[in-house]
Amino acid sequence: MRIIGLAAAVWMAATASAQDARLNALHATLETLHSHAKDASIENLGGRPELTIAKHQLRDWIETQLGSLKNDGDEKAFADRVNKSLKAVSVAGTADDQNLLGSLSEVRIGREADILIVTTAVGILCQNDESVYAYGPVGGRWQRVWESEQNDYSERQYSPQHIVAVHVSRLFLGGPPFVMTLGNYWGCASTWKALYYRVWRVDPSGSKLLIDNTEGSWLRTQASAVGSIGPGKTNINGNAPMDVLIEFTEGSIDANTREAVRHFLIDGDHVRRVDPVALSPRDFVDEWLTRGWKESADWSASATLQQWHQKLHADFVSGEFVYPTMHCQTPDLWQVTFTPSNAKKNFAAEPAVYFLIRWRPPYHFAMMDVSDKPWSRCTREDPDADEWRTLFNIQEWR
Repeated sequence: MRIIGLAAAVWMAATASAQDARLNALHATLETLHSHAKDASIENLGGRPELTIAKHQLRDWIETQLGSLKNDGDEKAFADRVNKSLKAVSVAGTADDQNLLGSLSEVRIGREADILIVTTAVGILCQNDESVYAYGPVGGRWQRVWESEQNDYSERQYSPQHIVAVHVSRLFLGGPPFVMTLGNYWGCASTWKALYYRVWRVDPSGSKLLIDNTEGSWLRTQASAVGSIGPGKTNINGNAPMDVLIEFTEGSIDANTREAVRHFLIDGDHVRRVDPVALSPRDFVDEWLTRGWKESADWSASATLQQWHQKLHADFVSGEFVYPTMHCQTPDLWQVTFTPSNAKKNFAAEPAVYFLIRWRPPYHFAMMDVSDKPWSRCTREDPDADEWRTLFNIQEWR
């Protein structure tokens, strides 16, 4: 028994030594990164090859600890232990508190169904560069099945991630998981950010990126978007597509902000955008004008509206909505009035344009007609038509 106890003690000491060696190697890489802090600029953000090394050293060390995470609900205690160890190897901050190159922020651990999500963060200029990894239970241990990192540090390619949310769902029990990430490129100061949303299907052979979009957004708080992913309704072919819904705040063509809705169905490798595309008549006009005709045509009652779309659509559409929106005598019709501005003439106001919108519950919109004259049957003011709405019950960040 004494021999067995001695062997166990030796094994534990060797394991601890190996863990210390991994952490020491990570610390050395962070020190190297930190030594280049003075070279970091708004163009490169401090991105360099050592940053990838640090990300992988951090990830690999965390993976050596995952064996101790057994029970659902233990993620917080596990994250606390991990972060306590990592705090000792993070380098000190620079005199410039916006230059975090080489520092570590807290690792976040979460679980959705049987998938474990680990998010790490290594400091760069003005922000952290975050990586996220998913682990599934394989043979009694956690095995990495998916990851999202940004490791191309060339000036026009490097887009460090600030991850707002990660959601996981399956179409059916035992089927491949779908992973959705929401986030933004945080930057140094502005509340106007590039928001991204991505969806992968994670098959045993690897992961397939099905949605990868980046759009401009306005940050009310750090949580720049909300979203959900889950099985949709069974279609006529007996298949249930994956349903993806995202909301965020974006700029409006009238220099204000509005709630943006992106709703997709994924059927196999085919992705299509579906209703709702907006939550109010005015926002629908905004969406119809700013999207290409190929997309706006699906929301139009007639192909003849393409002429109006070509006339009004541009790379940058601007103008003013005339308040309030009018409700027509036909119950499901509304009139939205918009005064375009001419970018080629110092944004001078152009004659008003009138949009006739069909709105059927809950948020099914169609462009019925466009005219340079108002409709005589659309005269009842409806200030509630364009009030702020959301498809999510809880949005504390709003």
